[in-house]
Amino acid sequence: MTGMDEVGRLFNNNELIVAEVLQSAEVMKASVAHLEPFMEKKADDNGKRKILLATVKGDVHDIGKNLVEIILGNNGFKIVNLGIKVTSQELIEAVRKENPDAIGLSGLLVKSAQQMVLTAQDLRQQEISIPILVGGAALTRKFTDTKIAAEYEGLVLYAKDAMNGLELANRLAKPEERVRLTDEIAEARAKKEAVRLPERKPILERVIDENAKSDVRRDGPIFTPSDLDVHILRDYKLSHLEPYINMQMLLGRHLGIQGKVSRLLEEKDERTVELKEKVDEFLVKAKQNQVIQAHGMYQFFPAQADGNDIVIYDPKDKTTEIERFSFPRQTHKPFLCLADYIRPVSSGEIDYVGFLAVTAGHGVRELAEQAKRDGDYLYSHLIQAAALEIAEGFAERVHQQMRDRLGMPDSADMTMEDRFSAKYQGVRVSFGYPACPNLEDQEKLFSLLKPEKIGISLTEGFMMEPEASVTAMVFAHPEGRYFNVLA
Repeated sequence: MTGMDEVGRLFNNNELIVAEVLQSAEVMKASVAHLEPFMEKKADDNGKRKILLATVKGDVHDIGKNLVEIILGNNGFKIVNLGIKVTSQELIEAVRKENPDAIGLSGLLVKSAQQMVLTAQDLRQQEISIPILVGGAALTRKFTDTKIAAEYEGLVLYAKDAMNGLELANRLAKPEERVRLTDEIAEARAKKEAVRLPERKPILERVIDENAKSDVRRDGPIFTPSDLDVHILRDYKLSHLEPYINMQMLLGRHLGIQGKVSRLLEEKDERTVELKEKVDEFLVKAKQNQVIQAHGMYQFFPAQADGNDIVIYDPKDKTTEIERFSFPRQTHKPFLCLADYIRPVSSGEIDYVGFLAVTAGHGVRELAEQAKRDGDYLYSHLIQAAALEIAEGFAERVHQQMRDRLGMPDSADMTMEDRFSAKYQGVRVSFGYPACPNLEDQEKLFSLLKPEKIGISLTEGFMMEPEASVTAMVFAHPEGRYFNVLA
């Protein structure tokens, strides 16, 4: 078996971890570069299938899309990567210019999935019907079939991950497989439609019993912060954040290790140990060359609950309302709402909430793009993945500092595993996620905290740039926990 044959075999093995796929891509690129002077030049490359890739309008997340670009590009597909925040008009113009065989749309949050529906509508209005592959963390096969596909004349395929995207792209590239795939999708959707249950109404349209309330205690102790000043943490040392990096997420979710990472490292699993060493090498390089720059900030505000709203008061005048957040309540037991974690207006007592913002993403996209151009695919993916998890770790560290200022420090025997499992008092929630799904609330957080001071900006779709950034609202209530109002 030749070296190139071995690379091809690796790419068709869906059980491979992401790191091995990227390393194989590097081998393939190097092999092609070596052989290219001896290869016969073709007049054009129309024999290859061309695919447009784009992160939809309003969305800045591209780590998954870039991984797809690497994998498809090293499997014979010609890729045109349109980048992030791609509008329907930009996509339509690219389709007309490039004449692709398929489109790949990516997006991270629920709002991005909804944007894909609008994009499909816009493409249909322009009589574009080439196959669309869609993927993203908040996307599901059901949403793809019932929402996106319903608005498009052509084939819409859900790719659960990058390797599944490759499998679908390969099937689309073969006429007989494309027909078979179309028939399979149509049959599966018809079966689901035959047994489909009535759809639940959107959250805001659901009727809630006026007397419905949770059992969360509303008269417990108030945890008063040591001050109401803004705290800015610039150029936070990466060495201080290393213990807060969740290796289960970095090695497992981003780099594809299957199983419990800590156990695999203890057992000295060869692939896990090798990949952990690469991560460690990157972190050493990042510290030496300041590849990752971490900036953070946080502040506490006086607050009270008014029904399902949380009223935010001026830190200098606790009677002046400066902002208000309206949160949905569960329509079923235990009828939780984030406002339950704050003392109500009727109590006559002032409570407190905190807000934080951190980033580790400045310059990361440019470095990742350069590494990709250089054929260093593993480094390109690793720097983006590491930046995301460093930002999450920084949020964990800042939240710990906030608990200290609230007079509720973690116990001396609390481990990092405990922190990753949120076994501390209180809860930290981010807008756009299950307990507070309204991503537009980011605008209110920005008006209060002003994360622009540490280089974070808000897009028109209420997402943050740079990508490796985290914002959150912090509650001290002893019964604070994560819950889902969408269920």
